[in-house]
Amino acid sequence: MFSTKGFIRIKRLIISLVLFSCLPYSVRAQDRSVLEEVKKTGLLRIAVREDAVPFGYRDSNDNWTGICIDFLEILRNQVRRELDQPIILMKLFKSTLFNRFDLVNDKVVTLECGPNTIRDNLSYNIDFSDPFFLTGTQLLIRAEDKNRIRLNPNLNDITIGGLRDSTNLEFIAQKYPLATIRAFQGVTGRLRGVQALQQGKIDAFVSDGILLIGEALLQNLSLGQDYLIFPEYPLECEQYGMIIPSNDSQWQALVNKTIATKEAQALYQKWIGPVLPAIEQTRNYCRQSDTIPPTDSIDSK
Repeated sequence: MFSTKGFIRIKRLIISLVLFSCLPYSVRAQDRSVLEEVKKTGLLRIAVREDAVPFGYRDSNDNWTGICIDFLEILRNQVRRELDQPIILMKLFKSTLFNRFDLVNDKVVTLECGPNTIRDNLSYNIDFSDPFFLTGTQLLIRAEDKNRIRLNPNLNDITIGGLRDSTNLEFIAQKYPLATIRAFQGVTGRLRGVQALQQGKIDAFVSDGILLIGEALLQNLSLGQDYLIFPEYPLECEQYGMIIPSNDSQWQALVNKTIATKEAQALYQKWIGPVLPAIEQTRNYCRQSDTIPPTDSIDSK
């Protein structure tokens, strides 16, 4: 028979276990590094965008696809080797322009892959990986409007759409205060913005050049004929990094190591092979300049 003291101890243990299980996962895991957590649980928790072609998006069959989806499989294999653990499961969460930092900060996920501009002074407990892509702020315009926009150095009476709270729209609003700004919000914001351009409701849509190319191709626009990426060189250059938890050097080193692998670098040929020469041109320009375009820019015409 159990003694009264023994029964009380067991009761306290059960209560403690119940209370522990009710704690948010982020609270329970906060003292473990990412790799320690994966070693214990066998699970990688990752977030990816659904609205950022070619990095993460839903294709015509509603499959989640893109550079990030392929990269995460490479990362999972790296984790397997690092931990000598053959079975690692991966759970995907949907991230957005508005929740991506919170997902990592709150330890819902251990990495967010997407077009995240590397920046300082964010009020989150997050860090960035090494840069994995370089692009910059450009406009998608109708070809027929090129001269009207090119010859208007202040963009006066030009209506420019962009994603609400994006660095691109903030840049345009500050640099061209006479332009009319129209913000699009939500997962379908970029899609609706480009549709508004096609319908003549706005004169241009601003985003990172690579995302404009991706969305234009997804919507079957004839780039180079009826629609243009303008100007030729970015108005402002941006480097993308993976969002990861702060103060976890081991995880950061593994993510950076994965980014640098030949297997990861080969993904760009697979996903954006036809536009790689233009991407390389942009990369070379951004590395050599202060991001103010020398020719064919709004300011210089």
